[in-house]
Amino acid sequence: MQRRNLKTLDSSNASTTDPVASIDTWAARSNYWLERSQPKKSRRRRRREQNPLFLTGHGLSIRVDKGCLTIRDGNTHYPAEERTWRFFNGSLDIPPALVVIDGSGEITMDALDWLATQEVSLIRLRWDGQFISVVSTGGQAASFEKVYWQERTRKDPVARLKFASNLIREKAHYTATTLENHVPRSATWERAMQHIKGRIRLLERREPRTIRELLGIEGTIAAEYFRAWSAIKLDWRIAKRHPIPDEWKKYTSRAAIRENSYRNYRATHPVNAMLNYAYGVLTARKQIQLIGDGYDPMIGILHDRSNEPGSRPAFVLDHMEPMRPVVDRAVLEIVTKEALSGSDFSIQHDGACRLNPELARHVAQLALQHYAAVSDTEWLRLK
Repeated sequence: MQRRNLKTLDSSNASTTDPVASIDTWAARSNYWLERSQPKKSRRRRRREQNPLFLTGHGLSIRVDKGCLTIRDGNTHYPAEERTWRFFNGSLDIPPALVVIDGSGEITMDALDWLATQEVSLIRLRWDGQFISVVSTGGQAASFEKVYWQERTRKDPVARLKFASNLIREKAHYTATTLENHVPRSATWERAMQHIKGRIRLLERREPRTIRELLGIEGTIAAEYFRAWSAIKLDWRIAKRHPIPDEWKKYTSRAAIRENSYRNYRATHPVNAMLNYAYGVLTARKQIQLIGDGYDPMIGILHDRSNEPGSRPAFVLDHMEPMRPVVDRAVLEIVTKEALSGSDFSIQHDGACRLNPELARHVAQLALQHYAAVSDTEWLRLK
């Protein structure tokens, strides 16, 4: 239904002489994704706001005025209506976190103090969806006992393997659920589901003997899972004004399509670029949780980053593994229900794909919604 309505709108705009009215302009697409991200109006609040506030664009501002936190969203297109918020001390509409996506602007020291007092976290995601940092105000200092447990478990081969096996089993089950409910059926889908269920039975029947064997099984599941995505028919609004590379017309691989590339960080395909945003916001969410629980986010057990000190929060990467297929549902929701436009993306000098900031905001919001929809009781316990 969504795609049919969008195409009807496009055909009506094709006859207009006003280029700004075209659905394919940057401003029109920005407005479209912004409207999709707008929260639904609710009744008078009776409990604390549960959803983060997402900010993006150029010239955003976070400061304190007359004791209140005042926020001005950034500019992503012209013309655009200015969006501002004012939060009073202790009010129920204060969000639990501010998520700044590909934004630039200012934040004052007074604002940082205000956020600390109200226990609001500040999360930053880079333009390519990569997690930058979290200024977490509600967390406590690391617990000696928990950090000691992390170190002991990482050094103990038996305990490390048990910990990692639990994570990958959980991820495998969520992968099968996402494939079952969110990926369209095809011959590729049938083969992928058969192989994934076989690997799940193998994991449940016996624990792998080594981490290498475990990662081999996990890699096979991931390869089959994303291979099933290749049958998804991406709906592109092809226009001379905003052409797209032929490689974008279908999805083939999670890996970046560039020479000598084995990482996904600077994605060259729009679907991978959207996945990076979903994973970026998941990384931030898990880091806040683990710091608050008293763990050191850098001491990984499955992910060993000892040769890259300070580079990535390895323990966070451990605990986001089972949730990757869950936040994938946000991207699947978009690519299976929306018609995409070349003006939703741009190509950087190195071939990396960059999202329209309003689309990035929408992806991040959807990712957190799908994450929140999974009950905390389904999560693995740390021990």
